Amino acid sequence: MRKIKCELCGQRDLLKEGSRFVCQACGAAYSADQLRRQFDLADQAEIYAEAKQAYRAKRFKQARQLYLALAEEGDQQAAFYASLSSSQLDPAADFAPLLNQLRAALAASREKGGEGYFAFASRALGEVIVFALAVEEECEEDFQKQAQRLELSSRQTLEKAHQKMQKEAGRAWLLMSQAAHLCVGESDDLAAVSPYFWELVDAIIDDLSINQKRGTIALGNVKEERAYFEALKAEKKAKKLVNGQLFKVNLG
Repeated sequence: MRKIKCELCGQRDLLKEGSRFVCQACGAAYSADQLRRQFDLADQAEIYAEAKQAYRAKRFKQARQLYLALAEEGDQQAAFYASLSSSQLDPAADFAPLLNQLRAALAASREKGGEGYFAFASRALGEVIVFALAVEEECEEDFQKQAQRLELSSRQTLEKAHQKMQKEAGRAWLLMSQAAHLCVGESDDLAAVSPYFWELVDAIIDDLSINQKRGTIALGNVKEERAYFEALKAEKKAKKLVNGQLFKVNLG
Protein backbone atom coordinates (compact mmCIF):
# COMPACT_ATOMS: atom_id res chain seq x y z
CA MET A 1 0.00 0.00 0.00
CA ARG A 2 1.43 3.35 -1.04
CA LYS A 3 2.41 5.95 1.56
CA ILE A 4 3.76 9.46 1.19
CA LYS A 5 7.29 9.15 -0.15
CA CYS A 6 10.37 11.21 0.61
CA GLU A 7 11.72 12.52 -2.69
CA LEU A 8 15.31 12.57 -1.40
CA CYS A 9 15.80 9.11 0.09
CA GLY A 10 12.71 7.27 -1.12
CA GLN A 11 11.58 6.24 2.36
CA ARG A 12 7.89 6.38 3.27
CA ASP A 13 8.17 7.33 6.94
CA LEU A 14 7.12 10.97 7.16
CA LEU A 15 5.68 12.38 10.39
CA LYS A 16 4.05 15.75 10.95
CA GLU A 17 6.14 18.05 13.14
CA GLY A 18 4.60 21.46 13.56
CA SER A 19 3.49 22.71 10.15
CA ARG A 20 5.86 20.47 8.17
CA PHE A 21 6.25 16.78 7.41
CA VAL A 22 9.69 15.40 8.29
CA CYS A 23 11.26 12.24 6.87
CA GLN A 24 12.31 10.08 9.80
CA ALA A 25 15.07 8.48 7.71
CA CYS A 26 16.97 11.47 6.30
CA GLY A 27 15.45 14.50 8.01
CA ALA A 28 14.15 16.16 4.85
CA ALA A 29 11.19 18.44 5.60
CA TYR A 30 8.21 19.13 3.36
CA SER A 31 5.35 21.58 3.49
CA ALA A 32 1.80 20.47 2.80
CA ASP A 33 1.99 22.16 -0.61
CA GLN A 34 5.12 20.20 -1.51
CA LEU A 35 3.44 16.92 -0.63
CA ARG A 36 0.15 17.79 -2.30
CA ARG A 37 1.36 16.68 -5.73
CA GLN A 38 1.75 13.15 -4.35
CA PHE A 39 -1.94 13.03 -3.62
CA ASP A 40 -4.70 11.93 -5.93
CA LEU A 41 -7.99 10.23 -5.17
CA ALA A 42 -6.48 6.76 -5.28
CA ASP A 43 -3.70 7.80 -2.91
CA GLN A 44 -6.20 9.27 -0.47
CA ALA A 45 -8.26 6.09 -0.48
CA GLU A 46 -5.14 4.05 0.24
CA ILE A 47 -4.05 6.34 3.05
CA TYR A 48 -7.55 6.25 4.53
CA ALA A 49 -7.44 2.45 4.47
CA GLU A 50 -4.01 2.40 6.08
CA ALA A 51 -5.07 4.92 8.73
CA LYS A 52 -8.15 2.84 9.53
CA GLN A 53 -6.04 -0.31 9.76
CA ALA A 54 -3.58 1.41 12.10
CA TYR A 55 -6.45 2.67 14.27
CA ARG A 56 -8.04 -0.78 14.48
CA ALA A 57 -4.65 -2.23 15.46
CA LYS A 58 -4.43 0.42 18.21
CA ARG A 59 -1.42 2.06 16.58
CA PHE A 60 -2.97 5.40 17.37
CA LYS A 61 0.15 7.52 16.82
CA GLN A 62 0.52 6.19 13.28
CA ALA A 63 -3.21 6.57 12.64
CA ARG A 64 -3.12 10.17 13.80
CA GLN A 65 -0.24 11.04 11.48
CA LEU A 66 -1.98 9.50 8.49
CA TYR A 67 -5.27 11.24 9.25
CA LEU A 68 -3.44 14.53 9.75
CA ALA A 69 -1.88 14.15 6.31
CA LEU A 70 -5.37 13.79 4.83
CA ALA A 71 -6.65 16.68 6.93
CA GLU A 72 -4.03 18.93 5.33
CA GLU A 73 -6.15 18.62 2.18
CA GLY A 74 -9.13 20.09 4.02
CA ASP A 75 -10.75 16.75 4.86
CA GLN A 76 -12.74 17.49 8.02
CA GLN A 77 -13.68 13.86 8.58
CA ALA A 78 -10.01 12.91 8.57
CA ALA A 79 -9.35 15.74 11.02
CA PHE A 80 -12.02 14.28 13.32
CA TYR A 81 -10.40 10.84 13.24
CA ALA A 82 -7.01 12.44 13.89
CA SER A 83 -8.50 14.12 16.96
CA LEU A 84 -10.07 10.83 18.07
CA SER A 85 -6.66 9.16 17.72
CA SER A 86 -5.20 11.89 19.94
CA SER A 87 -7.87 11.18 22.56
CA GLN A 88 -6.98 7.50 22.42
CA LEU A 89 -3.36 8.41 23.13
CA ASP A 90 -4.35 10.62 26.08
CA PRO A 91 -7.85 9.78 27.40
CA ALA A 92 -7.37 12.12 30.36
CA ALA A 93 -7.06 15.17 28.10
CA ASP A 94 -9.90 17.61 27.51
CA PHE A 95 -12.52 16.25 25.09
CA ALA A 96 -13.47 19.74 23.84
CA PRO A 97 -11.11 19.62 20.80
CA LEU A 98 -12.61 16.27 19.78
CA LEU A 99 -16.16 17.60 20.01
CA ASN A 100 -15.21 20.77 18.14
CA GLN A 101 -13.70 18.72 15.35
CA LEU A 102 -16.77 16.51 15.23
CA ARG A 103 -18.91 19.63 14.85
CA ALA A 104 -16.72 20.84 11.97
CA ALA A 105 -16.85 17.45 10.24
CA LEU A 106 -20.64 17.27 10.61
CA ALA A 107 -21.02 20.77 9.20
CA ALA A 108 -18.82 19.90 6.22
CA SER A 109 -20.83 16.73 5.62
CA ARG A 110 -24.09 18.69 5.77
CA GLU A 111 -22.80 21.23 3.26
CA LYS A 112 -21.98 18.46 0.80
CA GLY A 113 -25.63 17.41 0.86
CA GLY A 114 -26.88 14.06 -0.34
CA GLU A 115 -27.54 11.11 1.93
CA GLY A 116 -24.07 10.92 3.45
CA TYR A 117 -24.63 13.04 6.56
CA PHE A 118 -26.04 10.38 8.85
CA ALA A 119 -23.81 7.71 7.37
CA PHE A 120 -20.83 9.66 8.67
CA ALA A 121 -22.65 10.72 11.85
CA SER A 122 -23.40 7.08 12.68
CA ARG A 123 -19.81 6.00 12.05
CA ALA A 124 -18.41 8.87 14.09
CA LEU A 125 -20.83 8.36 16.97
CA GLY A 126 -20.10 4.63 16.97
CA GLU A 127 -16.36 5.29 17.26
CA VAL A 128 -16.91 7.80 20.07
CA ILE A 129 -19.05 5.26 21.94
CA VAL A 130 -16.41 2.52 21.65
CA PHE A 131 -13.76 4.92 22.92
CA ALA A 132 -15.88 6.28 25.79
CA LEU A 133 -17.00 2.84 26.96
CA ALA A 134 -13.37 1.76 27.12
CA VAL A 135 -12.59 4.83 29.25
CA GLU A 136 -15.51 4.01 31.56
CA GLU A 137 -14.32 0.42 31.92
CA GLU A 138 -10.76 1.51 32.66
CA CYS A 139 -11.99 3.95 35.32
CA GLU A 140 -13.95 1.21 37.06
CA GLU A 141 -11.09 -1.28 36.86
CA ASP A 142 -8.68 1.26 38.37
CA PHE A 143 -11.12 1.93 41.20
CA GLN A 144 -11.59 -1.77 41.94
CA LYS A 145 -7.83 -2.23 42.20
CA GLN A 146 -7.57 0.72 44.57
CA ALA A 147 -10.58 -0.43 46.59
CA GLN A 148 -8.91 -3.71 47.46
CA ARG A 149 -6.06 -1.78 49.08
CA LEU A 150 -8.01 1.10 50.58
CA GLU A 151 -10.93 -0.82 52.07
CA LEU A 152 -8.86 -1.92 55.04
CA SER A 153 -7.01 1.36 55.55
CA SER A 154 -9.24 4.39 55.10
CA ARG A 155 -12.95 4.62 54.37
CA GLN A 156 -12.62 8.33 53.64
CA THR A 157 -9.87 7.74 51.08
CA LEU A 158 -11.96 4.99 49.51
CA GLU A 159 -14.88 7.39 49.14
CA LYS A 160 -12.64 9.94 47.42
CA ALA A 161 -11.43 7.27 45.01
CA HIS A 162 -15.04 6.34 44.28
CA GLN A 163 -15.95 9.96 43.59
CA LYS A 164 -12.98 10.27 41.26
CA MET A 165 -14.15 7.20 39.35
CA GLN A 166 -17.66 8.65 39.05
CA LYS A 167 -16.25 11.93 37.76
CA GLU A 168 -14.01 10.35 35.11
CA ALA A 169 -16.57 7.77 34.00
CA GLY A 170 -19.21 10.49 33.91
CA ARG A 171 -16.95 12.61 31.73
CA ALA A 172 -16.68 9.73 29.26
CA TRP A 173 -20.45 9.25 29.21
CA LEU A 174 -20.98 12.98 28.72
CA LEU A 175 -18.73 12.81 25.66
CA MET A 176 -21.06 10.23 24.10
CA SER A 177 -24.14 12.26 24.94
CA GLN A 178 -22.70 15.50 23.59
CA ALA A 179 -21.62 13.74 20.40
CA ALA A 180 -25.14 12.39 19.88
CA HIS A 181 -26.66 15.83 20.49
CA LEU A 182 -24.23 17.34 17.98
CA CYS A 183 -25.20 14.79 15.34
CA VAL A 184 -28.91 15.59 15.53
CA GLY A 185 -28.32 19.30 16.14
CA GLU A 186 -26.28 19.76 12.96
CA SER A 187 -28.86 17.97 10.80
CA ASP A 188 -31.46 19.75 8.70
CA ASP A 189 -33.52 16.60 8.07
CA LEU A 190 -34.18 14.06 10.80
CA ALA A 191 -36.17 12.00 8.33
CA ALA A 192 -32.80 10.81 7.01
CA VAL A 193 -31.82 9.28 10.36
CA SER A 194 -31.18 5.55 10.09
CA PRO A 195 -32.47 2.98 12.63
CA TYR A 196 -28.84 2.19 13.43
CA PHE A 197 -28.25 5.75 14.61
CA TRP A 198 -31.18 5.53 17.02
CA GLU A 199 -29.80 2.21 18.29
CA LEU A 200 -26.55 3.99 19.11
CA VAL A 201 -28.46 6.69 20.98
CA ASP A 202 -30.39 4.03 22.93
CA ALA A 203 -27.08 2.36 23.84
CA ILE A 204 -25.78 5.65 25.27
CA ILE A 205 -28.89 6.13 27.41
CA ASP A 206 -28.89 2.49 28.54
CA ASP A 207 -25.24 2.84 29.54
CA LEU A 208 -26.13 5.80 31.75
CA SER A 209 -29.04 3.94 33.33
CA ILE A 210 -26.96 0.85 34.11
CA ASN A 211 -23.98 2.76 35.49
CA GLN A 212 -26.13 5.01 37.66
CA LYS A 213 -27.67 1.92 39.26
CA ARG A 214 -24.21 0.43 39.77
CA GLY A 215 -22.89 3.67 41.24
CA THR A 216 -20.27 4.11 38.52
CA ILE A 217 -21.73 7.39 37.24
CA ALA A 218 -23.49 10.05 39.29
CA LEU A 219 -24.36 12.70 36.70
CA GLY A 220 -27.06 12.81 34.04
CA ASN A 221 -30.82 12.32 33.94
CA VAL A 222 -31.93 9.16 32.16
CA LYS A 223 -35.58 10.21 31.85
CA GLU A 224 -34.77 13.62 30.39
CA GLU A 225 -32.23 12.21 27.96
CA ARG A 226 -34.57 9.48 26.78
CA ALA A 227 -37.53 11.88 26.49
CA TYR A 228 -35.48 14.29 24.38
CA PHE A 229 -34.47 11.71 21.81
CA GLU A 230 -37.86 9.99 21.81
CA ALA A 231 -39.38 13.38 20.94
CA LEU A 232 -36.97 13.67 18.02
CA LYS A 233 -37.96 10.20 16.82
CA ALA A 234 -41.63 11.16 17.05
CA GLU A 235 -40.93 14.37 15.12
CA LYS A 236 -39.26 12.34 12.41
CA LYS A 237 -42.28 10.05 12.15
CA ALA A 238 -44.67 13.01 12.19
CA LYS A 239 -42.80 14.70 9.35
CA LYS A 240 -42.99 11.53 7.30
CA LEU A 241 -46.72 11.25 7.97
CA VAL A 242 -47.37 14.90 7.10
CA ASN A 243 -45.33 14.70 3.94
CA GLY A 244 -47.13 11.55 2.92
CA GLN A 245 -50.52 13.15 3.56
CA LEU A 246 -49.62 16.25 1.57
CA PHE A 247 -48.46 14.08 -1.30
CA LYS A 248 -51.81 12.30 -1.39
CA VAL A 249 -53.71 15.59 -1.27
CA ASN A 250 -51.69 17.00 -4.15
CA LEU A 251 -52.40 13.91 -6.21
CA GLY A 252 -56.10 14.29 -5.57
